Amino acid sequence: MKAFFVNPGETWNNYHTHTFRCDHASGDVEDYAMRASSLGMSKIGISEHAWIPGSGNHVFRMQEEAVPDYVRSCRLADGAFGGVKVLCGVECDYDPSDEERIREYYLDRLGLDYLVGSVHELKNGSDVMDCFSNRHFGVRELRIYTDLYVRMIESGLFTFCAHPDLFGRPIELGEDASGWDLNARAAAREILEAAREHHAVLEVNVSGVWKTHHRGHPLVIYPRWQFWEMASDYSIRVILNTDAHSPERLEAFTDYGFDLIRRYGLKRVELERD
Repeated sequence: MKAFFVNPGETWNNYHTHTFRCDHASGDVEDYAMRASSLGMSKIGISEHAWIPGSGNHVFRMQEEAVPDYVRSCRLADGAFGGVKVLCGVECDYDPSDEERIREYYLDRLGLDYLVGSVHELKNGSDVMDCFSNRHFGVRELRIYTDLYVRMIESGLFTFCAHPDLFGRPIELGEDASGWDLNARAAAREILEAAREHHAVLEVNVSGVWKTHHRGHPLVIYPRWQFWEMASDYSIRVILNTDAHSPERLEAFTDYGFDLIRRYGLKRVELERD
């Protein structure tokens, strides 16, 4: 099956969620479906961190042996809780060498509804930097991130691309610094131009707002309003998600995301099963 985009009107559903299988989240598919039903959602997308064939084990991804049960759980939950549709997807940490394996395994073999693309790791030779562990992007890291994110967009493999503004994290800069400079603007411009050219959908991900409050950071980690202000000039489509790592966070801080979308006149879309 293939997901496509619809005009959401006033409705909102969440398509970026994680279960216990990635080892850094809680809850299972049915827990999310029940939570979605209680919130009045008509559908939900489950997007566990993908095991990538041929890439070896990874501590923060679903393991190979968990994949069949994950897909089965999604299919069994579909429509079983208050009629909530459950779309089954995975979030893939992008590496250009993985494209064909991802397509063959998750789309052709397993028939998942959608794929989410993201950049969590930056590889430079034998060095690997975790984007969520570093304190701030330097010029070199920013160049690697931007090139990789643009290439991910150009692949056309992913239904939407997650947290594109992650590179603007101002964690150690203090109360009076934004972490948004000419280099950040240039990176945003490249990503937004690629999204426009390839008709990609970018995600307004409000998980960073939750992290900001939960961890006591002085500034919102992401979404960065500077990025989305620039996005208003590119006529791109966006999708709003909470990147929930527990059912209790399914709708957390969506008001922040809706405010950004309204403020900058962004075109929001949702997913539907073909």
